[in-house]
Amino acid sequence: MEKKSDFQKRLANDLKNPEFKKEWDSLELEYQIQVALMQARIDADMTQAELAEKSGVRQSNISRIESGAVLPRLDTLEALAKAMGKNLQISMI
Repeated sequence: MEKKSDFQKRLANDLKNPEFKKEWDSLELEYQIQVALMQARIDADMTQAELAEKSGVRQSNISRIESGAVLPRLDTLEALAKAMGKNLQISMI
């Protein structure tokens, strides 16, 4: 528990640095995409291989998106959503 507390303290301090905060915030979108895709796939009760077959997107690409190694194009996200019976929705808040 102590290490988590130390991490949280360090992060809070680092976020006071405008350059660090800008970089941290820029990664939030990528993380949201990863989580949304994984959660939608799990909710659809599909494996990466099943999603790949149904969407036409290679399983290796799905894995890379879910791991955060690549930021997908909108047409890729749309194909994945459609294959899971979902609609892709983007909002600005």
